[in-house]
Amino acid sequence: MNIKQEMKDDVLVISLSGKIIGGPELIEVKDVFKKAVEQDRLKVLLDLGKVNWMDSSGLGVIVSGHTTLSRAGGALRILNATKKIHELFIITKLITIFETYTDEQKALNSFGE
Repeated sequence: MNIKQEMKDDVLVISLSGKIIGGPELIEVKDVFKKAVEQDRLKVLLDLGKVNWMDSSGLGVIVSGHTTLSRAGGALRILNATKKIHELFIITKLITIFETYTDEQKALNSFGE
């Protein structure tokens, strides 16, 4: 799994690629959310467009990131969830918690609403 971060205006865009499964990489993802809060970057867009597989551990880290940001007064949006991941959100009922987008500009604009 690879993690890429970039700022777009006042939104931190985190792009993940590869497989999001249990292991040391998940600690890195958790740390990215934690550091975002520490640096007062409370608007986070998580791009999952290049993620080809996610297990329950990966899902747990995303939920944890959402919780970390929410408690700090921030927000997490999901961008480009693949069909498999979107179905996973539906099955686990997380689709009711996450705002998901397929258009990056709409996702970025959603933070200003």
